[in-house]
Amino acid sequence: MNLTILSCELTNLLRQRLLLLIVSISVIFSMLAIYNGQQLVAQQTAVVIEAQEEQQRAIITAKNGLAAREALTQPVNWWDDHYDLRGQAFYLMLNYATKPPLDSAAIATGQSDVLPYFFKMLVTNKQDIINQYDAVHPLGLFVGKFDFAFFVIYILPLFIIGISFNALAQERQAGQLRLLMLQGLTPLRLLINQLILRCLLVVVPTLLVSCISLVYYQPQINGEILLILCGLVIAYSMVWLSLTALVISFGKSPAYNASVLIISWLLFIIVIPALINSVIVNFNPPPSRLQYIDDLRKHTDQLEKNSSQVLAKFFEDHPELAGAETSTPVNSYSTTKIAKITALEQAMAASDLAFNFSINQQQSWIEQLKFVSPATLLQSALFQLSGNDLKRHQQFMLQVNRHHQQLRQFYQQRIVAAEQLGLFTPCQGCNAKINLANLNDVPRFVYHEGPLAMPWSSLLSLLLLSIMLMLSAVKRLISLNNSQKIDDW
Repeated sequence: MNLTILSCELTNLLRQRLLLLIVSISVIFSMLAIYNGQQLVAQQTAVVIEAQEEQQRAIITAKNGLAAREALTQPVNWWDDHYDLRGQAFYLMLNYATKPPLDSAAIATGQSDVLPYFFKMLVTNKQDIINQYDAVHPLGLFVGKFDFAFFVIYILPLFIIGISFNALAQERQAGQLRLLMLQGLTPLRLLINQLILRCLLVVVPTLLVSCISLVYYQPQINGEILLILCGLVIAYSMVWLSLTALVISFGKSPAYNASVLIISWLLFIIVIPALINSVIVNFNPPPSRLQYIDDLRKHTDQLEKNSSQVLAKFFEDHPELAGAETSTPVNSYSTTKIAKITALEQAMAASDLAFNFSINQQQSWIEQLKFVSPATLLQSALFQLSGNDLKRHQQFMLQVNRHHQQLRQFYQQRIVAAEQLGLFTPCQGCNAKINLANLNDVPRFVYHEGPLAMPWSSLLSLLLLSIMLMLSAVKRLISLNNSQKIDDW
């Protein structure tokens, strides 16, 4: 019986140009969405590779030019000297911290197009390196780039609505539904078969083309990721399929069904995410960026006025750098600069902590409120699956911060030691002695990728929501078991 229903329904659908149009557009949009996502991934990958190659070229160039620098007799400024700790630390160092995109990054660009994924490191205050982005929550950063996530979340439901809103309409209008019921066919079975077939005709080509495109661009992509991606798209489609069945079960006209479904689309995909955005902004706003910049300037000016006290406090906090017999001058530029950097970071620690706390609070709100709408559920899951979510970015920023501290400790220890040994001023008018002969000694950034957490909770939540909607529709349709109710319906 089911095969007969599906065969007849497929024959009727193939007579309509709308089906071919929707399927064609769905396939084209899927390919275009994956292509757009892959373009951004390729761009970021190229930048990461270029940064790493530039860093390696600097090491090789310094190694090859070491003999020429040793034989150099002409004066050279330390800030132009690649073999001077001070020049490398404050101006010349080519040391990058990079976050490579995952193989699945083309699924959803997330915030990767607005959040930094590489940093050029220098021994300067952390605020100049780390805080190069606005501390706002992810929904505010999401700009709607046309990637696969955008297509699935926003456009795919419209295709499902467009092809399914008039299910059972032809049978009702032609008076065939009562005859079919006399032959043992229930409205429930007919509607479910029609909706499943129509949904499959849209979703299956979309998933097939998308998975093939992902494998084509990223042959090494994990098969488990593809399976979960398919599961998420199917579960999300089932939500809209079940909602369509529920609306149709009220027995209104196709125009009424379409209106209710479009309003539902606006509510779940546009209005509710916007309300979540407003709630987060109003109830947990980030600290003022202008106030942060103003505090940074005030602390910087204060430290400039008290250089001697800053340097004394630095050696008080780091007695191992002072040594028993230090000849470091109080006005040493390099040592004083490092002392100011350390003091500024300490002065701004409270403000940095406030921004980090705000980000964590906003992320916590998002994790709680994402269950309000299937769109936010799927968006969060796809961002997580692609590795372009805020959590992975925060892990990257923590590693960048640690690397910055390692670089500062590396240079401050060696600069102070070089000052004490007189390597920077071996004689009056002489060039500084080579005090950084091998750039391989400088700490390099190595990104440590954590385990990818699969969005099982989002997948199960979408499935549960679709089941609840479908059960509500089934309950209404089961009651239509006699011709009188069919006439009223």
